[in-house]
Amino acid sequence: MSSIAYVTDENMVEYHRLCGSRQMNFWRLSSRAGFSDFRRGDLLFFYARRPHMRSRGFLGYAHYVSTASLSVRQMWKRYGSGNGYETIQDLKEAIRHAARDHQIPEKLNCLYLNDAVFFREAVYPEEVGIEIDRNLESYQYLDVDDPQVTVRILKKAEEKGIDLWSAVQSYAPDNIFRLDEVRHQLAQIVRENGPRELSHAEQTEAVRLTGRQVRDRHYELIRGSQTDAFRLQDQTLYLMVPFVCRHHDRSLRLKEYLGTLLLFKWKIREMQLPVRNLVLEGICSEEEPELTAILKVLNTYE
Repeated sequence: MSSIAYVTDENMVEYHRLCGSRQMNFWRLSSRAGFSDFRRGDLLFFYARRPHMRSRGFLGYAHYVSTASLSVRQMWKRYGSGNGYETIQDLKEAIRHAARDHQIPEKLNCLYLNDAVFFREAVYPEEVGIEIDRNLESYQYLDVDDPQVTVRILKKAEEKGIDLWSAVQSYAPDNIFRLDEVRHQLAQIVRENGPRELSHAEQTEAVRLTGRQVRDRHYELIRGSQTDAFRLQDQTLYLMVPFVCRHHDRSLRLKEYLGTLLLFKWKIREMQLPVRNLVLEGICSEEEPELTAILKVLNTYE
C-alpha cells in the first residue's frame, strides 16, 4: 500500500473537518496526473500547518478514489462545497493565491477522496522518525524507504486521539481508522513473511478458494497477497488462509501451513493490532478433519 504526505491548504482541511466531510475533492495546479504508484484505497495524509502550530504536521487523511482533469467550473458543478469552500468565488480566490502567476489554470488535477479521518492533534514527521523537506510544495511518498511509516503515523494518531466531531451512526471515523491500521499492519506482516512456496497449480487453487470468500463472505484480500484475506467485525479479526496441497506431500504442506498460521498469530500479537480477538480460519477444496482440529487448538489457546 502507498501513502503520501500531501501539502494541503489548512483552511480547506479545517472547512472539511468542521463540516464533517466524508468525501472531498483536492485540486492541484498541474493538470498532469503526477502519481506513479498510487491506487484506489491508498492513503493521502493532509500535511499542513495551522496558525498555532510550530511547523507542518499530519492533520488527518482520506482514501484515494480517482483522478480527473477539470476546469474550475467543472469542479464546482461536480463537487460543490466538497472542494473545501463555501462558494465558487472562495475557491477561485484560493487557486489564484496558490498559483505563482495568480492566474487560474484552464484545467486542474483533481483528486477525489473518501472516508476522511481527522486527528485531534497534529502528528509531526519527527515523531514518527521521518524527514520532510520544509520547502515541500506538493507531495512526498512516505513508505518508499521504510514500509512501516504509515503504521507509525496511525499509531501516533491513535495515541493523540481521533477527531469525532463529525461522527454519526452511518459514519464512524474511529471504525475507519481502526480498519486502516489493521490493513497496513497485515500488509506489513505479509511483506515480512514473504510468499509461500506453492506450485502454480496450488497457487491457482488458493486464489480461487480465497476469491470465493471475498465474493461471498465479504473478506478483503490483504494488500500484497493474492491468497490471504481478512475481515474485521466488532473488534474481532477473522484471518483466512487457504490450505492446498497435492496428496503425496500433504504432511509437509500441513506443517508449512501450521507455521504460516503461527507466524501470523505471533506477529499480530507483537504488532499490537487494535483488535480484541483473533480468529484463524482455513479454507480447502475438500474436508480436512486434521486441519479443523489444528484451527480449533490455535483459536482456543493464546
